[in-house]
Amino acid sequence: MRKEAAHWTLEDLIDFEHEVASTNGPATPAQTAALTASRGLEGMVARRAGLHAWLKEISTDSPGRRFSTGLGLIGTALCIFTFVSGASAVLGLLDHEKGGINVALFLAILLGVQWLILLGALLGWAFRSKAAEGFSTFQVGLGSLARKVGGRESHQWWRGLMDGGTQPRAAILWRLARHAQGAGIFFNLGILGGLLGLVMVRHVGFFWETTTEEVMRTTLGKIVTILSLPWSGWWPTAAPGPEIIRASRWLPGHSLYLAPGPAAWWEFLLASTACWGLMPRVILWLLAWRGEHNALRKIDFQGRHHRVLWRELTGATRTENDTIPMDGVLVLDVGGSGLSPDALRPFLLRHLRVNPTAWKNVAVLDEQAETEAAAALAKAPAGVVLMAEGWSLSPPRMTDLHRKIRSTAGSAAPIKFLAVNVSSDGKPSTVNNEERKQWERFVDSLRDPLAEIHFYLADS
Repeated sequence: MRKEAAHWTLEDLIDFEHEVASTNGPATPAQTAALTASRGLEGMVARRAGLHAWLKEISTDSPGRRFSTGLGLIGTALCIFTFVSGASAVLGLLDHEKGGINVALFLAILLGVQWLILLGALLGWAFRSKAAEGFSTFQVGLGSLARKVGGRESHQWWRGLMDGGTQPRAAILWRLARHAQGAGIFFNLGILGGLLGLVMVRHVGFFWETTTEEVMRTTLGKIVTILSLPWSGWWPTAAPGPEIIRASRWLPGHSLYLAPGPAAWWEFLLASTACWGLMPRVILWLLAWRGEHNALRKIDFQGRHHRVLWRELTGATRTENDTIPMDGVLVLDVGGSGLSPDALRPFLLRHLRVNPTAWKNVAVLDEQAETEAAAALAKAPAGVVLMAEGWSLSPPRMTDLHRKIRSTAGSAAPIKFLAVNVSSDGKPSTVNNEERKQWERFVDSLRDPLAEIHFYLADS
């Protein structure tokens, strides 16, 4: 099997959802491109390659590019704003009467608040069972604004993304998270720029004050020791010792303007901001970038609208297939339709391209038959044909069978659902349109990339 050449981007995904929502059926050239790209591939790989080729053939507009551009402009403006906010926050902490910065307030406000926000986000994440089950308030606002910039058709592709499964939602969530962390990066750069600018152009002192000297001095000493652990060994001057901490206390009644420094304090604050403010944001930005990449790589296009389009694109291949039939397939007759293997073997060979080597009844209230079917499942590496009469669809029963097949035969075994009715003379016959819709809807709901629905054709 050749490797998949298609590489999906978030822009491609948005364009795809837009085209699916606005296209009435697959055009012939695009259908040919999809079939050509997916030939020789199976399951999710075939679907990703075929749908990507279909998109490139049919797409004439790119709402994805407009959304990405709009989000980039908003992100840039947000980064500028947060950079200015960071620098302004440092200036706001400068006590003009004393001529210095309270180091305790600096650590509590500029670093402590950031960590409280991060911890709050982490707790929110922990209460979600999956990464893409919800958006933060910030992400909702950022996404909504970017969609408005991206055009009025955004509601079409947005609904498709939200209905497309966990991974499409995760892809857009990670992109928004990346812009949020970019804003955090520039906020810390603003703090570094503001602090460094103050030190370079003004005489700035550093102090702390309290009414509980011993408690505050001990606490501040412990905080300094912990925060400076990453660099104290190779940059000891950026780790204020007990003497500097004691000497930096602002005493009540002291009216003198603070002398500049000491340098250990501003070096410590610079290092603390870079290590504990900037670096976590950079790491989270990289994680968000990686998360988006992984989400796009894992998208299996198992949404209801995805599977409907894929059936339309590949419908011709159900009867025109020159591949060698796959041996070792197990046929499970759900409910015991009474059809003989010989009656269906020509159809299975020509249309499903499988050569059954075993035929078992399941869900027939026969303990011996169930035991034999379970044993046969473990020996069916080539896949399973799950056959049932069209009128007899029971979603709970079929879901349970699907689960048992997956737990016994494994996640890589193809499952081909076959809906077929039995005529009055005991021969196979086609299902009606309503039964067809119900079976398609059920199999789509399983969101199994290796599960497909097939229907018996009377001319077989």
